[in-house]
Amino acid sequence: MIDFKDFHRLPGNQPEKDTNLMPGELITAIHLSKPNFADNYYYLKIRERSSYAFALISVAAGLAIEGGVIQKAGIAMGGVAHIPWKLSKAEEFLIGKKPNTENFETVAELALRDAKPFKDNAYKVEMGKKAITRALTQAYERKM
Repeated sequence: MIDFKDFHRLPGNQPEKDTNLMPGELITAIHLSKPNFADNYYYLKIRERSSYAFALISVAAGLAIEGGVIQKAGIAMGGVAHIPWKLSKAEEFLIGKKPNTENFETVAELALRDAKPFKDNAYKVEMGKKAITRALTQAYERKM
């Protein structure tokens, strides 16, 4: 059996790379570790119209907060690359920080600082920053 996390890695710093199933391969199970985000999580899906299923941008955010400080963060974006994009550097930045607007805006800038959009989707950079900030804010406020 192939462990999904080892087989289909997220793009990280190389979103142009993909891992596909080879002929004859079949995913029979996916094992995900239990996240520490049961209390503070949010999924934001921005669409051009509510009738469209496809997201222009989506952000999944989860925070593990203890004593008013972020202990662990999980952030992934969709609609900005050909597969979901995990924001590992942004997650690392948040550890040990207070969950507030200033840190959420800083992490959004960090996450998209090196974005290289095409001419027709350059608007997604600013939209993505706002979406990251909003999703993290909603994740934090979920249990307040």
